[in-house]
Order: sequence, then structure tokens, then C-alpha cells
Amino acid sequence: MIYVVGIGPGDKKYLTLNAIETVESSDIVAGSGRALELFNIEEHKKYILTKNLIEELKNLVMNNKDKNIAILSTGDPCFSGLLKTVLKYGIAKKEDIQVVSGISSIQVVASKLKISWEDYHILTLHGKEENRKILLDLIKNNEKVIFLPSNLKEDVKYLIDNGISPNKKIIVCENLTYKNERIINDELKNIISMDFSYLCVCVME
Repeated sequence: MIYVVGIGPGDKKYLTLNAIETVESSDIVAGSGRALELFNIEEHKKYILTKNLIEELKNLVMNNKDKNIAILSTGDPCFSGLLKTVLKYGIAKKEDIQVVSGISSIQVVASKLKISWEDYHILTLHGKEENRKILLDLIKNNEKVIFLPSNLKEDVKYLIDNGISPNKKIIVCENLTYKNERIINDELKNIISMDFSYLCVCVME
């Protein structure tokens, strides 16, 4: 069985009991080094994934058909997570997969900012540059949006270059639940001159 396990936004406190039990009972646990560090598992069960993610997972699953494999996915596997990757590239069939839900960074942002995320359009730009146009249209229509940027500086520049006021406010939530977490509420024009990690969630109203 292949388990696609949501591990939350990063801090160990956000792991679910289901995630912990699934990982501990699996024969092999695949994930980034940082993801694997969240769990107390034996070294021989760990499989560190690198940039060749798809090929590595294909080989791992193919060579271990008789074993239970847990694949760790940041946040929730069903939103900008690894479930789509596993299915899209034929790493495993849907009937051979179980998904263990995790706490999404979207949920964490909503709790930090004290907002109801049901009132927002939710969008990811991760690997989806075409969604920039959707984001642009939503903002032009004064819709509330929570989005995961692909490259924050480039995404913001795209918005400004296509008619969004440089003075429009954006909230950038970076490295959520980590020690270096920061939440910045500023104008678009100022965000371009700042440096951010890949781990960001943005809110615009």
C-alpha cells in the first residue's frame, strides 16, 4: 500500500496522530530530509527524496511492491501536494493509494490572520504559471484571494505590470510555524525589493 501522508506546514506540533501512526507502521518512509526529521523512525526505513522526485518515487514503488510505503507531503496532499504528482505520473494507481490528510498552510494562515478562508478564492501558482491570469482577474474584480506564489517577486511584478496598483496591500506569510516565521503586511511595490523563501502564502483583499 502507498500512503500519501500530509505532514502539515512544518512544525512537529501540526502533525496529526493518523500521520504519526501511518509513518511508524510503514516499511519505507520517503520524503525530504526536513520532512523525515519530524518523525521518530529508524534510519533504515528512511528514503530521502532529491530533485529527481518523480523517477525516484517510480523506482521506489516498483522495487518495493510488497511493502507499505509512506510518501510525505508538506501541508495537505490534496492541495498543491504530492497526491496529484503520484497519480499524474503513474507512480501508483488510485486503488493502491491511501491519503492521510494534513493541516494545510492555508488553514494556518487563516488562523494566524483570524479570517474565514471560506470567504476567499484559493489558488496555487506552484508549477502553474497560467494561474497568474486567474489571480490577476480575481484581484481586478476586488475578490478576496489566498494564494501560494511560485516566485513571489515575479508574481508581484506580473500583477503590477498588468494594471494592479503598486500601492495595493498584500499580506505575505513566510515560513509558517518555523522559528523564522514572519508575516509582512505591505504594498506590492515594496515586496519586490524584499527577499523571501519558497515557503510563502499570500493574502489579498
